[in-house]
Amino acid sequence: MTNVLIVDDERNIRKAFAADVAAAPDRYTLLDAIPGAESAIPLCATGKVDLVIMDINTANYENGIEVSGRIKQRWPGIRIIITTSYSDLRALEQAQAAGVDSFWFKDYSDIELLEVMDITMAGGSWYPREKPPVPLGNTVLSELTERQLEILYLLPDYISNAAIAERLFISEDTVKVHIRNLCKATGCRSKASLIGLARESKLAIPAPRSLEPDEE
Repeated sequence: MTNVLIVDDERNIRKAFAADVAAAPDRYTLLDAIPGAESAIPLCATGKVDLVIMDINTANYENGIEVSGRIKQRWPGIRIIITTSYSDLRALEQAQAAGVDSFWFKDYSDIELLEVMDITMAGGSWYPREKPPVPLGNTVLSELTERQLEILYLLPDYISNAAIAERLFISEDTVKVHIRNLCKATGCRSKASLIGLARESKLAIPAPRSLEPDEE
């Protein structure tokens, strides 16, 4: 029997995941369901946890990927599935670097969580093979270039095009061109509305101390 620990700051999500565990009583039993990632560490230390279903953004701004990496270092035998309602593709690389076994988009995966659990506990690993089909105004996530995605990720956290240019090692004029193209593709009329769309679409996982963007 596999003992499952659920970590998610949303009560309804914890209940939904608990229902997935309960749907396979021959294979899984719920050990606990908690809101904060840091609280998973002492529970893992008990030796009773076999599988952790871990959200990225948890209570008190605790990052599930960062905590998962620490769990994997101390208890490599514990299997971990990262879950998120955001479509931030950077999180996939971060989870792999942390040694996380599997990754499941809550809203965009074409596979059920219970299936991912079975694959993971069988010694396998499941990560999305394609960009999630996230609608972005008049376009979709998969239609954007890698550079356009990089700029969209940064827009909510940087107050000027100059700051984005410095971060990406490109010119400010190039940033402006990309933003104009993004506005055209999505149907947004301004940088501010583009930022709003990115946030509404849950494109980028927010930083704990993000800066308020300007409206240039």
